[in-house]
Amino acid sequence: MIHLSLQYGNGVFSLPESFLEYLDKADPLTLKLFLHLAADASLRAAFDPKAFAKSFAVTEKEVEASLSFWQNAGLLTRDDQEVPPKKSQSRVKVTKKTSDNGESVTVVSSDAMPTYTGSELERLMNETPALSTLIEECQAIAGKMFGIHEINLVIGMADVLRLDHGAILLLFGYAQSIGKCSVNYVVKIAQGLVNDGISQYAEVEAYIAAKEKAHSVESLIRRLGGLGGRALSAREGRFVDAWSAYEFSEDILTLAYEITVNNTAGFSFPYMNKILVNWHEAGYQTKAEIEEALNAYHQDKKNEASEGSFDIDDFFDAAMKRTKKLADNQSTT
Repeated sequence: MIHLSLQYGNGVFSLPESFLEYLDKADPLTLKLFLHLAADASLRAAFDPKAFAKSFAVTEKEVEASLSFWQNAGLLTRDDQEVPPKKSQSRVKVTKKTSDNGESVTVVSSDAMPTYTGSELERLMNETPALSTLIEECQAIAGKMFGIHEINLVIGMADVLRLDHGAILLLFGYAQSIGKCSVNYVVKIAQGLVNDGISQYAEVEAYIAAKEKAHSVESLIRRLGGLGGRALSAREGRFVDAWSAYEFSEDILTLAYEITVNNTAGFSFPYMNKILVNWHEAGYQTKAEIEEALNAYHQDKKNEASEGSFDIDDFFDAAMKRTKKLADNQSTT
């Protein structure tokens, strides 16, 4: 047993008891900020985020994030002196334009998302109480408390991009499921969806279902092709998106992969794509249908005494001829 005594020196300061609950949740800067505020009343009375950031060699945005952490924890309140926004302050512009085919298209400017003042945030929260719930639920999905910048982005998605609140939560859930649950990432997806005219819950739900399907196909291809964790090229990504849209089962994709590696020096995206495109255009939907066509193709080759390797175009031509013949027979019965 050891007996310890605290040496208070020339003064003491007090801390809220609930501060202890956040020792393992707050980062070092956030903890330091609170301790300094607790110890110095003059610092609390006229806090200058810019000066504090300079003294600790961090950014002002990091200081604001730490302040927001304690505000959200209920251990800090703030009363900002309002400063008129600069004329050059960027705002997201959501406009409508007519595309070449005559349809109305939503366009989101590439400017930064809006920054709300304290009074603007208060007004928005009062006008739409559901915003507070939205922020809390987004924080729960992300597994952390948001800083003021992140709160601005979440509110901007609802207030400026006009995304349905449920749709925003769906996007956070999707981002969390693929390990990219940052507010900036969600905003990037949201802006792209608005550009495509997607903002309602059902529309976003359909979008996420398609992305999850593509992610599943990508995971399978990574495993089969031994691609590891490297990023897919833009072209490879387009192949994966197309294959997922075909809604082929995993065993069909695996069969296409096996045919690819058996007929090439190694795994080839273009070669496998040609196989799957042909199967899709031939109308095959099950592995059994494809295997039956493959057996018929190999039997034809055997009858022709041909020992050539598997030819995609040749197989496709034969498959289409069989499909046409079957259709003709059915139409005459």
